Amino acid sequence: MLHFHSNDRPSALFNREGLNTYLSQTLTKPDAVSEQHYAAMTPAEKAQHDRARILHLSGGIVLNTPYLHEAKVLLQRCFAQNSGRNSGHTGLMLSGRSTVGKTTIAKSLMRYVYNHYTRAYPNFSAHDQVPVVYVEVPAASTGKLLMTTFAEFFGMHIRSGESMGSIRSRIVDVIGAAGTQLIVVDELQNLAGRGTGNGESVDLLKNLHNDLPATFVYAGIELTGGALLAGPRGQQLSSRFNILEMEPFHLSDAQHRSTWRKLLPAFEAELPLRDHEAGTLASLSNYLYQRTGGSIGSLGRLITDAAIEAINNPKLPERVNEALLDTITIDHTAELSNLKSAARKGQTHGEKAA
Repeated sequence: MLHFHSNDRPSALFNREGLNTYLSQTLTKPDAVSEQHYAAMTPAEKAQHDRARILHLSGGIVLNTPYLHEAKVLLQRCFAQNSGRNSGHTGLMLSGRSTVGKTTIAKSLMRYVYNHYTRAYPNFSAHDQVPVVYVEVPAASTGKLLMTTFAEFFGMHIRSGESMGSIRSRIVDVIGAAGTQLIVVDELQNLAGRGTGNGESVDLLKNLHNDLPATFVYAGIELTGGALLAGPRGQQLSSRFNILEMEPFHLSDAQHRSTWRKLLPAFEAELPLRDHEAGTLASLSNYLYQRTGGSIGSLGRLITDAAIEAINNPKLPERVNEALLDTITIDHTAELSNLKSAARKGQTHGEKAA
């Protein structure tokens, strides 16, 4: 079955209207109705129920991981430190390889700030306030292209031949007037090159920290090991930002092992499946680690893809077990890690046999 995107999918993050709609929506898990209840539904009701569950599985699961908890603590400190400053604002940088959950945490931080702001200022939208801004750095970004991305978020028209300085000045005015509290800049590794354009973009962002009272959160792939934080520009950035280095879980580490095992029941509680038995994922802890290399992003993809298959395939019971998980292919990095793990096991068994 093909599930086409429609008006019920989450709104885009790249413009103020879409982001506001996305952040204002409450994330709730659909109920998993009984077999008898499901059988009594009309085909249209079944399709609606199944789609609601698939939408939740594909984009609605957010777990309170230790990284998310730490990110919230660090962000709170940044907000407090910036409250009395008019320059040199501090911020938070989320760094790590792909699939460790950086963008997921960035989304959670946006929702966290948005919810607090809504409680403090319930009528903010009537005053044209925009508490949260989200942009992705374009590939091989120049300063003007980066500023254009900010402008597009606010729906600003860029005049033909308009200079970067003019665009930047207008963006500063718009963001200042909007009372923006949090600015999330994702895919920051696209500024990590050593070219003139990238250095210009880094300088622009640094200057925005001084011109705007908002707190910045940066997210990107392996930011601390690349060119972004090297040299004078990088030192200025790293001195201003708290850096949360995210990495896959390692079962050799007792704390990582404990956290990994706690994540599995949390994922399981979010599965709206009729036949799933609690404790199944916990019993597959080592298997799931081998399949995903300890990456929470890969873990989420593996489990939710299996759950969606259980819903879509009428020949299957609605449960996630090892047999079903074996049929699911996820990201290349995780699958490669799985092959290497299997090879190591095979080598070990061969050595023992010899």
